[in-house]
Amino acid sequence: MLIGEILKQYFNVKEEDIHKALEIQRELGGRIGEILIQIGSITESQLIKALSIQLNIPMYNTDEGINYEEIIEKLDFKIIKFLIENLFIPIKLTDTKISLVTNDPFKLYVIDYISKNLEKNHEVFLATERDIKELAKGFLYFDKKEVDFVVEKDIEKLKDMAFEAPVVKYLNDLIARAVELNASDIHFEPEQNRFNVRLRIDGVLHNFEELKEDFYLAVVSRIKLLSGLDIAERRLPQDGKFSTRIGSTFIDIRVSTIPTVCGEDVVLRLLYRGKLGFNLSELGIESDHYEILKNMFIKPYGMLLVTGPTGSGKTTTLYSILSAIKSPEKKIITIEDPVEYQIKGLTQIQVKPDIGLTFASALRSILRHDPDIIMVGEIRDTETAQIAVQSALTGHLVLSTLHTNDTVSSLFRLIEMGVEDYLLNASVLGIVAQRIVRLNCKNCLEEISLSRELIKHYNIDEVYEKYSDLIKEKKILKGRGCKICAGTGYRGRIAIFEVLNYEEDLKELFIKTRSITSLIEYLKQKRYFRTLREDGIIKVLKGLTTLDEVLRVS
Repeated sequence: MLIGEILKQYFNVKEEDIHKALEIQRELGGRIGEILIQIGSITESQLIKALSIQLNIPMYNTDEGINYEEIIEKLDFKIIKFLIENLFIPIKLTDTKISLVTNDPFKLYVIDYISKNLEKNHEVFLATERDIKELAKGFLYFDKKEVDFVVEKDIEKLKDMAFEAPVVKYLNDLIARAVELNASDIHFEPEQNRFNVRLRIDGVLHNFEELKEDFYLAVVSRIKLLSGLDIAERRLPQDGKFSTRIGSTFIDIRVSTIPTVCGEDVVLRLLYRGKLGFNLSELGIESDHYEILKNMFIKPYGMLLVTGPTGSGKTTTLYSILSAIKSPEKKIITIEDPVEYQIKGLTQIQVKPDIGLTFASALRSILRHDPDIIMVGEIRDTETAQIAVQSALTGHLVLSTLHTNDTVSSLFRLIEMGVEDYLLNASVLGIVAQRIVRLNCKNCLEEISLSRELIKHYNIDEVYEKYSDLIKEKKILKGRGCKICAGTGYRGRIAIFEVLNYEEDLKELFIKTRSITSLIEYLKQKRYFRTLREDGIIKVLKGLTTLDEVLRVS
């Protein structure tokens, strides 16, 4: 099969992208696969897999070790140097055969060189250029083929550097690698004599690599040019954005820069357009909690709050609720800071405090637009809280978030903000607290057992007995760590929940006692109510995550 046909069949590359690449090939030459990478239709990893299928050459498992010392001892280092320069890495050597890994099996002159100089049979494996360069480091020789930049502060020189081929290729490869690892953020962090690149994968930052100062400046300059920022301004924070496509994935990239004592710190937030379905059932909510939550959001008016710290998935939960209840008959308006995902069927407003468009002012204005449902990104102050409560009392369903640790304390936070208790009781339908935990990597799962001390300390047996109908099959699992999960043992995320259904008996108890302890003790008698940790333990018993991960966030 032609490489284009394989890419269409296995990686959903569009026909128009193939035609576009063929036109470029006719005009400028080059290989069709490399052109598709350059125009953003595929990643290098996808091309290598397609070549493996086309040529029947196996992929190399980079988790396998290489005996570098043995190869260096048996093979002339001039030959090793030639092979590495041409991205052919020797991985195994016997008396009769040499095994090599490459990203370009069409370099026939390398095969000729091996035949003439070694008189051995050869076998070839395929891997990406990044993996090959990592393997090459073990031979104490590594030619990055980067332009030797001189550190420049001149703006025009920085612009020129930003368009140099190594910089363009590096940033494209970095974003592609981040997408493959399902990263949400890329951090460029300057320190004294060090310039680090880190990726946030499933909510946790991982060191990725270090850059030289000259290369770091060039990459930052390119990012600022792509996102429409002032390349000359290094003293003030700046925010911008740009979009790109990696394979078939469209990505909106939000860029934020801040000045530090060591240079500009830059963060890229990767927003995977169309990747999120905002489906409540996929967030990790258990069936009993889902039914309670559904009974809240189908009501025509009242206020539903989602609480938790920054990065706990509150906005995703609100989007999922809105996706479940939106219809052509309903007018839904959201006020957000920032608007991360544009969703069809919603009227979305971006808060702009610098011109006076705050949550409170926007909320006052949209009430005159006859909405049925209002989403307020966050209740930050007394004015917003009071208007949100009044909106819930006057025939609107209001969804919003608070920064509190659990459900019960949210009631007291609203009281502290100046909301009268009788208004609070009349408006609040329920409260959901949540955290995000990492999912076990499905590629490297293994069954484990917990010590009796841990089981007793965290009441794991009691949780299982109480919620065995939700767990069904008890299986405690953990990921070993593999290439797919970047060695972490985790891939993907899920939420754990605490749900409070604010019923009449709770309202009376709240007015009567004004005590967090009394409310929690009363809620423990309700079968549906469980703490974030207990809901997390249910996920552990179902084999979805680990106890360590649940304890990390709850």
